[in-house]
Amino acid sequence: MANIKTIQEMLTRAIFEVFERMYYIFSEPLKGNGGNYQMKSTINFSGSANGSIQLFLSRGIAEAMVKNMLNLQQDEIDLPIMADCVKESLNMICGNFVRKLDPERVFDLSLPTFEMISDDADKGPEVMDRQVGLTFVADGGNVRLIMTAPDML
Repeated sequence: MANIKTIQEMLTRAIFEVFERMYYIFSEPLKGNGGNYQMKSTINFSGSANGSIQLFLSRGIAEAMVKNMLNLQQDEIDLPIMADCVKESLNMICGNFVRKLDPERVFDLSLPTFEMISDDADKGPEVMDRQVGLTFVADGGNVRLIMTAPDML
């Protein structure tokens, strides 16, 4: 299995590829937790490695994703559309990551979940032991990804 630095690089590439190709959102890595998030999506994966990925987003990022992917106007965007878009983005990020992690093996992915959250604007979601955390900034807000994979980290 890969080391933590390699895992971070694979996750970063997966996020860049999905956000740039599917949503035309160009992001930059950011040190720290990145601030305030209103949405969270989670997916689990199993195969030669097992774990989960949580994606935290500012509402502005989710709205930009929907606008760019579906060509909708602001007044046409509602929560169910944003939830579907966020879940699909996490599904693509996780699929992209596990292909990079072990291209010879098949992984099973759970259905992504979605929830609105109240986040402390000063803290953001914390990274614990046996987790990898990455934060990105883009027009419209921030994105934070936390991967938990005890057998890899």
